[in-house]
Amino acid sequence: MPPTTLKPIATGHVFTRNPLMLNMPFRGQCVFSIYGQGYTREQPAYQGEFAAPDTINLAEFIEAIIPPIGDPGEQDTMITYGLHDGSITIEADDGSQEPYLWHVIAHQGGISKQNFRKLSLAGTDIFEARFLNPVCNFFLTTRTHDWRINIKETELYPLVFFYPLQGTLTLCDITNGNTVSLPAIHDEADYHGQLCALNLKAIRQYFLDQYRSITGVFDVLVDDKPAARIAIQEARPQRERYRLKFRNSYGVFEIIELTGEAQWAPEFDNHQDEGSNKRYEPDIDDFSSWRQRLAITSVIKVSAGYKTNNELHFMLDAIASDECYLLDIDGDPIKVIPSAEELNYSHRPNSPQAVNLELRPVDNDTCVTDSIFTSVMPARGGLFSEQFSEQFD
Repeated sequence: MPPTTLKPIATGHVFTRNPLMLNMPFRGQCVFSIYGQGYTREQPAYQGEFAAPDTINLAEFIEAIIPPIGDPGEQDTMITYGLHDGSITIEADDGSQEPYLWHVIAHQGGISKQNFRKLSLAGTDIFEARFLNPVCNFFLTTRTHDWRINIKETELYPLVFFYPLQGTLTLCDITNGNTVSLPAIHDEADYHGQLCALNLKAIRQYFLDQYRSITGVFDVLVDDKPAARIAIQEARPQRERYRLKFRNSYGVFEIIELTGEAQWAPEFDNHQDEGSNKRYEPDIDDFSSWRQRLAITSVIKVSAGYKTNNELHFMLDAIASDECYLLDIDGDPIKVIPSAEELNYSHRPNSPQAVNLELRPVDNDTCVTDSIFTSVMPARGGLFSEQFSEQFD
């Protein structure tokens, strides 16, 4: 009798936005449960029963209990360890033998259907083929599927990756051979195979401090074997520049720059009954119109600037993102929902193409007040900052 299976799992890692099929081929009743992330076998996050033979997709159940991948932020450390723990257990019991158990690490994200089909036909998954493969571009970036990763210096943000299961990660400046090794942590928790983030800004600062060189191209090596190459491109001067920080399809944050003019387009909630609300005014012995304050949404319209086809594809991922922030425009990041106006581009363009974006903040407001940028207390400051108070009393 064929066994109950959970597919596709090649490495123990799964994405929650791709199918994860529990297949029970024989006849009978099957009870399955999902626990972990604070849930126990006795009190699972989800428990269900179905009549076999049948196949059930468990991906949506898992996504409901798995937190998003952590944001490494812009820290001073060259590598951030242990961004995410998505450990869960799936149990299936047909009542005739010991329950089937699968211990998996789940991540909120996924790959395209075309990629999923192609990898499934090859008998593998994206984790085995790329993310846990030490001899290819194993970074969770949607900029490119190529081994060469081109990043503008204005778009630098920590690159998320699974630390190689075996070996030590090394970055090499290809111009002079200078290197820096970033070993995994070896203590109570083994971080080999755990989700980490590579801070390229901090690494460039290390090369500047240590070797007095500004590094623009790194080779990424695992035990001296090449895996990928990261090229940091100089950004051209622009009159206006903003950045869009978004969760990509793999569930991690990346940044793309916007170099066009930004315009605010305030939108008020429309009321069909404007003027129909009446209130009695005793001093005139008549009724006057009145209304409640209108909610306002300050939509931001901005051109993304001229992009190559690869950058446009990256932009599509940003537009489809479920978590997106506009940076550099109003002090604090503004959470927005992006959309594009007439997004058409040629398959083989003769020149870069521009995209016009509409960024709609997720919050509307009935109270319009000036933004707070620095101090929450609008008091007149002194001549010197606090750290000079003893010297300049």
